[in-house]
Amino acid sequence: MNLAQCANLGLESGLVQSPAAREERRRCFWSICLLKRLHGVDFDNLDFPDGCFPQFPESPSRPPPTISSSNGANETRSSGMQDQGILAYVIMLSEIFAKTAKYVRRHGKPSNVPPWSSQSEYSRILTALMERETQMPYSHRFKPANLSERTLEDLQERRDYWGPWLLNQFLYHTILCLLNHPLLLSLSLRNFRSTIPEIFLQHSSDLISSHTTWIIHFIDYFEERSFVVSDPFLGYSAAVVATIELQLSFTENTSIREEKRNRFYKCVSFVQTLGRKWPHMARLADRLQSLEDAVSASYELESGAQNKYLLIDLSRFWEILEYSSNSDAESARRMFGDSLYSEAPTPGAEVSQTSPLPEPFRLHTQQSLPQSPTSQFNIQTPIITADAQYPMGVGSPTYDEYSILATNFFSQAQDFLRSGDPRNGFGNL
Repeated sequence: MNLAQCANLGLESGLVQSPAAREERRRCFWSICLLKRLHGVDFDNLDFPDGCFPQFPESPSRPPPTISSSNGANETRSSGMQDQGILAYVIMLSEIFAKTAKYVRRHGKPSNVPPWSSQSEYSRILTALMERETQMPYSHRFKPANLSERTLEDLQERRDYWGPWLLNQFLYHTILCLLNHPLLLSLSLRNFRSTIPEIFLQHSSDLISSHTTWIIHFIDYFEERSFVVSDPFLGYSAAVVATIELQLSFTENTSIREEKRNRFYKCVSFVQTLGRKWPHMARLADRLQSLEDAVSASYELESGAQNKYLLIDLSRFWEILEYSSNSDAESARRMFGDSLYSEAPTPGAEVSQTSPLPEPFRLHTQQSLPQSPTSQFNIQTPIITADAQYPMGVGSPTYDEYSILATNFFSQAQDFLRSGDPRNGFGNL
């Protein structure tokens, strides 16, 4: 970024340039910016005192819609929002990723402010992400992309668009996976073990379940379409998910353990594939396998204990979760030479005994009545017992009354969602 400043890449006013030269300068500036942010370092107005940045580079046009998505009704929902192009939204989202990377580098260090506080780093990043999502036009979101109808030829022909589009998706899901990483939350909540709100446990559990599944979904999609990706950040995202799946696989539930293990190996295989092109991805895959060996050995030693703990070297996690730690030290040595190159200190072992966060309480199927076919939100109705108490002056409601209430209320909710922008965000199946 210092080189970009010295070259005045951030300045456009007063420069007489051809459109091609101006566009090249913009691409150079924002490429440097993007790389810096992906390595977890952001820049602010202090780097550019005048607060002026070049315009975003020109983005590739959107691919033509598929037959089923060529419905103009959806496009009207975002007609009032200016489309700055897919590259602009990748650059914008990278700013939040840089903040998230800084959050990861704290290694879950406990704070006096719990993550559910509006003043916490966790909440500030989550708020910024939601604000950024409101600025994302519907046209660049998951549903109108209709990936299920795109052939391999479609994807290959428009790699100029699908490349940044996929990076945008992976950035979004990876931010949420890192924010809610079970290890980071478990460490950061050590001072609040007895006061963790139930709704926060449900919130973080649901986000992890949803957004790890999205990364797995894209990996499966690449395999089904035989679509070869080369962006190493996608491999990093898969590695983040792999650490989560590995940690969650240490459970007494056999089916869950098997499912999590399969997802872990799927992510490792994806990283290994990228490792054929990128040496640092090959190193990342090796680190994942070493992490599995170390954690598995620790868990087996403790298998006879009543309480299940993982005695692990946390530095093995940090060298995976910190994207910049996977860079090639030899390339820096070759660039600067032995006289200028100084090798980064090797982090010492950081052994910690961790236990999983409390499971959020959830109603099981046997605790609820079967859902009425008229309900459109898949919400279970609590069991009403014969001796149930009701407020004074209110008679015992019949199932018909509940049915009418549910039908009216939830149908109105559906109408409300249809009139606005539905939950078709960066990625929702």
